[in-house]
Amino acid sequence: MNPKLRILCVFVLVEVLSVVADAKPLRVFILAGQSNMDGQAHIRTIDFLGEDKDPTRSALLKIFKPDGKTLMTRDDVWVANNANGNLQPGFGGRRDYSKLGNNIGPEYSFGYYLGEAFDEQVLLIKYAPGGQSLYVNFRPPSAGNTGNEKLDNQLLTQEAADQWNEGQIEPVVGLQYRKMVRFVHQTLKNLKANFPDYDEKAGYEIAGFVWFQGFNDLFDETGRKQYGANLVHLIHDVRAEFDVPKMPVVVGVMGVNGPHNEHNPKQKDVRNGQRFINTLPEFQGNAKAIETAPLLDPRVVALTAGSWLPEYDRDFKVNPITTEERAMLNRATSNKGFHYSGEGRFFILVGKAFAETMQQLIGLNEQN
Repeated sequence: MNPKLRILCVFVLVEVLSVVADAKPLRVFILAGQSNMDGQAHIRTIDFLGEDKDPTRSALLKIFKPDGKTLMTRDDVWVANNANGNLQPGFGGRRDYSKLGNNIGPEYSFGYYLGEAFDEQVLLIKYAPGGQSLYVNFRPPSAGNTGNEKLDNQLLTQEAADQWNEGQIEPVVGLQYRKMVRFVHQTLKNLKANFPDYDEKAGYEIAGFVWFQGFNDLFDETGRKQYGANLVHLIHDVRAEFDVPKMPVVVGVMGVNGPHNEHNPKQKDVRNGQRFINTLPEFQGNAKAIETAPLLDPRVVALTAGSWLPEYDRDFKVNPITTEERAMLNRATSNKGFHYSGEGRFFILVGKAFAETMQQLIGLNEQN
């Protein structure tokens, strides 16, 4: 062989081996909860981010609409949410989950910031059916029965099983937890089929879990009081299920109707249950609950929830919403208050907060 050709072949082989050696596993993040993890913010409301009173926040709109027209996408971040594909708008709540819609959830900015943070390919697996409680539907196995015999013995009807559970009749208690686990396992089993660029040799690692839920637990006193204990069980069980004992976990403290809504004792109970994990030594540095209520635009909260929150002290019968205020609400919102008013600005900020907290926890884990 020509000496120059031999040297070239050796060089190419070294380069190939170097690329193979440098291949890193896919980083997988599980995003779970109910309709607000699903996300009910229409993409048109993202523009309201540019009207934020905080210039550092308003400047973020350029990240998600770089040219002022086209919303951001990333091919180094994948999303599995029945429909599978690159990170882009449309993975939020929709009627037909086999295709994308017009809403976003926390995954949109969460994925962006993790894509910026990691050299590895990122996958977000999102499981977020609406109207589900932690006390009943997402109840983790180690929490045991609810203690309500009627509830604990309740099974899906055949009609419900056919519609929502592939015909399988099983107990209602814990159903969504089991379905979440099955969905994650099924997604991981079919990575190459769903994402052809997945490197099977490099494999994957489950890198974190994000939980954003709480509204349906408001309506059961026992569920509210047990929320903290059940959340601890959830973290333990998810970590055990996927064999990641110190999996970083981020919990979004429910912020529906803003910071002042803790006048409502039901809301306060659930929020305190979520904050409970921050008091436990076992979760220091590997799990954290963060506040989401302050991320809502106070102008929107004042108009959508002000009639019953004394901090705003406005009688809308005497002082009705003005034309200008109505126009602002039309730009900013697309859904009801319990869906954070479908405020795209909020979902961008909350996804960013989840991502930043996740990065902190991963950094602490890697140091230990």
